[in-house]
This record gives sequence, structure tokens and C-alpha cells, in this order.
Amino acid sequence: MGIFDRARDWDLDLDRYLNPILPPSQLHRLPTSVSKFLGYRKVQRQDVGNILGAFWSLVGAFCGLAVIAAVFNNTGSIQRHQPPALIASFGASAILEYNAIRSPLGQPRNALLGHTFSALIGVGISKLFQYHPDYESIKWIAGAVACGTASAVMLLTGTVHPPGGASAVLAATEPVITAMGWYFVGLVVWGTTLMVLVGLVINNVQRQFPVYWWTPVDLARRKKDDEEIVANGQRDVVKRIEDEIDQDDGTIRITGSEVLLPADLSLNAEETTMLQSLKERLRKSIDRKEEKETERSDSTSGRSSTEFTMVPSRSDVGDATSS
Repeated sequence: MGIFDRARDWDLDLDRYLNPILPPSQLHRLPTSVSKFLGYRKVQRQDVGNILGAFWSLVGAFCGLAVIAAVFNNTGSIQRHQPPALIASFGASAILEYNAIRSPLGQPRNALLGHTFSALIGVGISKLFQYHPDYESIKWIAGAVACGTASAVMLLTGTVHPPGGASAVLAATEPVITAMGWYFVGLVVWGTTLMVLVGLVINNVQRQFPVYWWTPVDLARRKKDDEEIVANGQRDVVKRIEDEIDQDDGTIRITGSEVLLPADLSLNAEETTMLQSLKERLRKSIDRKEEKETERSDSTSGRSSTEFTMVPSRSDVGDATSS
């Protein structure tokens, strides 16, 4: 197996390291009138139909972009940097924030961090390319590099937000934005924050936004499950047979419905959960196979309930002899 084949299994999951240290959501402790506009619902409901959805999408996109434009155009410190009337990538974000509000790509984590990472990368790439004496003739390369790099970073950090790619391209190719430099990053962060705040109001009148703030995983339940798994030890998941496995060998064997590990191999909670799932699948597979074999055996050797063997009784034998 070559390195490219092994690369199919390479995976970087930052949440694996971040989620265990993040506190669970406390929104359920807030008054309903407050938690409702932060996206919390005690009972999850289906989203509204597309007629109402179209109406709230229109209202949300208008209000969100209008608020950003009003703040930008009436703040002296921002106007001194001569920003555009509206940053074009915010138009794309408006579709996610007020239309496809249940999409993972439009949740606050993706919107805020995706835009921020992309703007940082776009400005950084632009400044590197500006060392070239003829930047104007190669800035299209800077835009392509910025967008590609931003896309990779968003994927690796779990913050994919498609409009972020536009922010990266704008930072490298749009003269007005390129001239702003690092100040553009602050504008993107501020504008995205305003857009999310408007979404919390508009989208929660009859809909739900956000579906989650950081992750769809229930951190409170996950922490409890992890504690139970660790407390139970690994004896419920794997059967350690030290006599059958050489500890220096480091071999993992799967036999029947058991996963056999070396005694000196330690597992974390997620690995233990994965092996528990594997063990259950193996057990179910063996149970199904045994059921099929039992049915096959019954069908070949069994007899119909209407069939029977005639065995003469003692009286019948006696009568036949006397006659």
C-alpha cells in the first residue's frame, strides 16, 4: 500500500480535542423569552413552509445588509478607510444566514470563523504578493492562492463558510479592499457579527436560528457517556487474553464477537466507543448467521406436522401373532 492509499485514512478532527474541554450549553437555564432568540428549543420542530420561509428570508437579508451598511457608512473611524458601500461576500452570507438557516455552513461558528480565517489569509497572501514589483499583473494569482488556502483552512478547522472564499479573493484583488490591509479583517468580523445578531432576531420569530452555536453534538451527554465508558473500564468492550497474545507482538485480533487487544494497549473514550460499536456489529452478524443455519437445518431435516411414523403397539403385535 502506497502513501497515497494510506492518505485516504488521514483525518484531522479538531473537535476531538476541543469538545472535551468546552462547557455544555447553558441556554436551557435562561428564561424562555431570552433563550428562544438564542436558538434554544425544548422541543425541536420542523421548519416553516417555503412561503413563510421566503418571506423571512427576504426580511432577514434586507435587514441584515441594511444594518451593516448603516453602521459602516455612519461610523467615522470606518469611513476614514474608505470601505465599499457593502462587502460583496456579505451578500452570499445573507443567503445562508437568512435562507438556509439550518445548514451547517451558516451556523455562527462557520460564519464568524470562516469569514475571519478567510479574510486573514486573503490579506496575508495579498501582502506577500505585493512584494512583486508588478503586483497588478499577478494579483489574479494571489486571489486564486488566497481562495484555495482559505478553503483548505476552513475544511481542517470545521468552519467551512463558502462566502469566506469571496472575502479571501476580494482581499487580494479588489483595489479598495487591498488598500485597507489588515483593517479589512476587522470589518469582516464586525459585519459578520452584525449579520448573526440580526439573524437571532429575525430568524427566531417563527423559525430557529442557530441550530447550534459550536457543534451539533450534545456536549453534556457526551461528557457523561465518556465518563461512564472510562469508569466501566475496557472490560465491557474488549476481552484481554494475555495468554493468547504476545505483549511484544502488539497484535489486535478480532475473533467471533470479541476484540482481543494486548494488555499494555490503552484506549481513549472515543476509541473505546468505536470498539463497542464494532463488537455489537460482530455479535449481531453472528446471531443472524446462526439463525439462518438453524432455519436451514430445520428445513432439511425437519418433517411436516402431518407426517408421522407408525409404530405397532404391543396389543397389535399380539393380535397379529395369534392370528
